Amino acid sequence: MANEVWYNYTTGSTLYFGTFTAAGNVYLSNGESSETWGTGGRTADAYDMAMAENGVGGHYVGSFDISITTPGTYPIVIYLQAGANPADTDLVLAVGEVYWNGESESDIYTITVTNQTVTNVYDESSPPPISVINIADV
Repeated sequence: MANEVWYNYTTGSTLYFGTFTAAGNVYLSNGESSETWGTGGRTADAYDMAMAENGVGGHYVGSFDISITTPGTYPIVIYLQAGANPADTDLVLAVGEVYWNGESESDIYTITVTNQTVTNVYDESSPPPISVINIADV
């Protein structure tokens, strides 16, 4: 998979994103480990995942790091790069999440259930029955 992260912004800008754990640690750009932001004196330049403008018109895309193999929900923060390199002072443009199955992005509407029973489910296209009471009869 590719281009799991996307954002629309002013054409000609430089955007990047950071990938975080649910606990708030940030992944290094290589995705191999996560840490508290700034560990070892590292800056945004160690955590950035590049986004490219897809053609023209300000549609930016970036790919989730496939070296992250643990399934889960990963917070994503998109930044506007102000200088030549990503910096801790870059402006946050947006936050979101990527639902990752360990190999590719998952559809949040897909639920896999094994050896379980689901009960009390109804078709949302046909609402549950409604009782009607005639006020004149009360």
